[in-house]
Amino acid sequence: MDFVCFRKYETRFNEVIGPIHARFNAFLADHGEAAYPVGQFFEASPYLNLLLYPEAVKFRRSQPLDPARFQYLEGCVRQEQAYTIPQFRSNSDKPLVYVSFGSLGCGDTKTLQKLIGALAQLPVRALINVGGYLEAYSDVPGNIILDRWFPQPSVIPQVDAVIHHGGNNTFTECLYFGKPSIIMPYVWDGHDNATRVHETGHGIKMHRNHWTFAELRSNLTTILTSESMKRQLAATSGQMRQAPGPAKAAKLLDGLLERHSVQTA
Repeated sequence: MDFVCFRKYETRFNEVIGPIHARFNAFLADHGEAAYPVGQFFEASPYLNLLLYPEAVKFRRSQPLDPARFQYLEGCVRQEQAYTIPQFRSNSDKPLVYVSFGSLGCGDTKTLQKLIGALAQLPVRALINVGGYLEAYSDVPGNIILDRWFPQPSVIPQVDAVIHHGGNNTFTECLYFGKPSIIMPYVWDGHDNATRVHETGHGIKMHRNHWTFAELRSNLTTILTSESMKRQLAATSGQMRQAPGPAKAAKLLDGLLERHSVQTA
């Protein structure tokens, strides 16, 4: 069934991006490069490809990736300055939620306003990243604090749940620190990461625009209380912390250079 659904999705995807792909292939031809198959916009390295998500959320593949060329970087997260959670005017003892749609998503003030209105009615506190649009918000509820930027890798370990767009940094950091998430994707890898989180029991995927207060309340309650999700996140976090991504990447690259030097000597 999964394979049938994927083929239907793939067929529709290729139909939609067909004109874009044709322009891309024309660009390649103008520069003396061979055309790519429909749906493909880049090619894998014949030597080494580093995958920035952990194996715990990888998709089942009909053709497994060659481990000699494809390696997962389990624990690859950024480092940031320390952050102290500020005092809230209300709900000071309630679960803490961090909300961020990335620098691009901050421009969607309509969706963030809707979220603020919904979270204001729930027994939670929320830190919300609004980027350069802080002046667009007034009468901020007492259980919510807005700011232009947060040192995210220092914030996520201190919260109880995250609502985000599915960007790879936030996606990976939530898994690394074992935090459940609601992902509302809108572009690029967000759709893929939201599906991974949802299907592997690490969080919930929600439509960015077509959601109700009741749906958000239910999903937030689920990720804050689900014991099975907590166990899954704890296991994945443990695996990621035992395998530092930067160190693994350096070792793999060093080995690749050494092999290549021997072959060309």
